Order: sequence, then structure tokens, then C-alpha cells
Amino acid sequence: MKKVLAALAAVLVMVLGAFTVPAAAAAGVAEDGAAARDDVQAITVGSLAFMLMITAAGAVVYYTARSR
Repeated sequence: MKKVLAALAAVLVMVLGAFTVPAAAAAGVAEDGAAARDDVQAITVGSLAFMLMITAAGAVVYYTARSR
């Protein structure tokens, strides 16, 4: 079961990375360097928050299924 969870976590990180990199690149075309950095920071923080929520939900499902 631990290998399955590790594989799911790896897939989740790859999927989030696949969406974050193009979005960060698109945000980088702004004329103002500070604005581009703010956009990249917002995308990164949002992606990490989303990953944390998915991880917490996965933990809840895992422990619920384990106790039944």
C-alpha cells in the first residue's frame, strides 16, 4: 500500500509540475519583472496549497478505508 501511495504522490507532483511550468512561463512574458515574479510566486504557492489539500484528502481516504 505504501508503494501505491508513493506512486500516486509522484504522479500528483508530475501533474502539478506539468501545469505550473507553462503557466509560470506565460506569466514571465510580462514587461515588468516584478509583476512576473509575483505571478510566478502566486502560481507556485497556489500549486503547493492544492497539493497539500489533495494529500490531506488522500490521507483521510486512506485511514478511513484502513479502519473498515
